Amino acid sequence: MKFKYEDLISGDSIFVENVGHIRSPFLYELKPTQGIGTWTYNLYISLLAWDREKIINFLKMSTGRKLSKLEDNTKLEVFDILTIIEGSRELLRKAIAFFMLEDVVWNEEDRAFITMDGETNDYIGRVDRNNFEEVRDMMLQMNYINLGESAKPLKHSSDKARELWEKAQEYLKKESKKNTQEKEMNLGNIISKLAIASHSYNLLNIYNLTVFQLYDQFFQCGYLRGMELNERAYTIHGGEKFNMKDWLKPIINIKEGE
Repeated sequence: MKFKYEDLISGDSIFVENVGHIRSPFLYELKPTQGIGTWTYNLYISLLAWDREKIINFLKMSTGRKLSKLEDNTKLEVFDILTIIEGSRELLRKAIAFFMLEDVVWNEEDRAFITMDGETNDYIGRVDRNNFEEVRDMMLQMNYINLGESAKPLKHSSDKARELWEKAQEYLKKESKKNTQEKEMNLGNIISKLAIASHSYNLLNIYNLTVFQLYDQFFQCGYLRGMELNERAYTIHGGEKFNMKDWLKPIINIKEGE
């Protein structure tokens, strides 16, 4: 299921039937003292983005065990692998809970995470091996990842803009894979660059954006800056390819409902 761009950019949580409200966290929730910190956020993102091989490698590293039987059992889904060991199961529970409004608890009998209303304890939905792939994809969408194969920008202002967008997607999928982060797409660098380049965002209010809104505004800002350069070149040198309506074109094209 692909969310609508209008819903993703709104900053609101999105209700998914039989699951609960999926949300994009606000930047202030990633602060080191007031929130969970970017290291933990990156780890949560990785748990949702990693494939089977990377998950098993992570478990080997974190437990110090070979896990040969686990690795050889091809019938196990990613959800099964993550929930067999208590430590990784609790980590996954925390990750799922961070991207939802509801409380999330593990039910051993059903082997599922149950989502409940935090005030009434009413049952809302569940995350299990049958819907985990879809749920994690929706959570990644909320963090500007996995927007869909058709979600690449329709038109980049330059080859550098295309390279930057593709690098961002690759980086976001590999958040915790490397010890050394790519400085260009580091979350802190994105916040700093948008705060200095924007006419409305600064370091005092930018943390009220969600993660999705941050990346959206960052790429929109870069796109419009590229358009401004094109306009200047056109006014000086002229040409036939320039179109005043180009700045209205969406930089992502999400196919909904897939």
